[in-house]
Amino acid sequence: MNRSVLHVLGPSAGGIRRHVATLAEGQEQQGWTVTVAGPKGVMDGLGVDQVTVPVRNRPSLGGLHDLRVLARQVDIVHAHGLTAGWWSWSAGAGDHLVVTVHNLVLPEVSGRATPLLRIAEGWLPGRAAETIVISDEMRRRFDPAGTDPTITLIPPVGPAPIVSRSTADVRRELALPPDAPLVVLVGRLHPQKDIGSLIEAVPLLASSAQVVVVGDGPDRARLTQQINTLGLTHRVRLLGERTDAADFMAAADVVVMCSIWEGFGLVVAEALALGRPVVATSVGPVPSMVVDGKTGRLVPPSDPIALGAAITDLLTRPEDAMAMGRAGAKLVEPHFDAPALIARVEDVYDLVMKPVSA
Repeated sequence: MNRSVLHVLGPSAGGIRRHVATLAEGQEQQGWTVTVAGPKGVMDGLGVDQVTVPVRNRPSLGGLHDLRVLARQVDIVHAHGLTAGWWSWSAGAGDHLVVTVHNLVLPEVSGRATPLLRIAEGWLPGRAAETIVISDEMRRRFDPAGTDPTITLIPPVGPAPIVSRSTADVRRELALPPDAPLVVLVGRLHPQKDIGSLIEAVPLLASSAQVVVVGDGPDRARLTQQINTLGLTHRVRLLGERTDAADFMAAADVVVMCSIWEGFGLVVAEALALGRPVVATSVGPVPSMVVDGKTGRLVPPSDPIALGAAITDLLTRPEDAMAMGRAGAKLVEPHFDAPALIARVEDVYDLVMKPVSA
């Protein structure tokens, strides 16, 4: 039987797009007809064709029309995130709509819009046929009693990170001396990622340590100003969006994730899969991957002093740090078992499609 799915993404894709790319590839191998729709360029660099639909915070009539046409042609509309979910529902996909919630609405990120967005967030699962959450914390937000059969916990899938260059090649690109410690953060330049805390922690590190941030986003101007104000232009570099982020993580002495909240923290799993020691904030499900002192170091969010101390701890104990990275690689192996996780997503699709075929 030929089955079809439309994946819809919003503008704040981040790690979501890698998750969708893995889903799309695996589903096509299982015989699904897969279409991916979202803002222009959202799937660039991932080898996935997409239909451009301007999914953004304010729906447009033209965009909704285009999405409605696509939604009518498929068995399942799978929206990823709050914005994509509301667009898909507004386009009439409710009876065959699956929504994966990748992030929760937080006051620290959403500011004055938090009350309105919380209402939208709370209403969305009731308008989707099925909802997928990616962590226990999310499930508790939407289903405190754990009794809603339309909410399913499935961790995100992602491609295992592939390294294309040697550590020496990466360090040559960065013009780093052989003995300069390299600290890498891969993430969207967004308030949720709290990259400013890492920048604030840099003066606490050894003077030879270099910090590289791979990613782009709306916080770029503010972070650039912070780097300039603190006089750190010779120690912190914002590289922008790159398709070779895994190369930088693999070359790092320490990989950092300092978000104030994470739905899952796929970049943490990727760094550990590469055997790299990680310093991460103790948010969301991250502590299930970064076990303090065993597979990395955990620190409180928005605490540059603790962040700097933890990075320094790993940089000054390289053998212990590498042992933590190896232990982390074993721990996160299941997160890259794409066929098993894709099969669980398809089980959710079956719940939506069975009433139609009955």
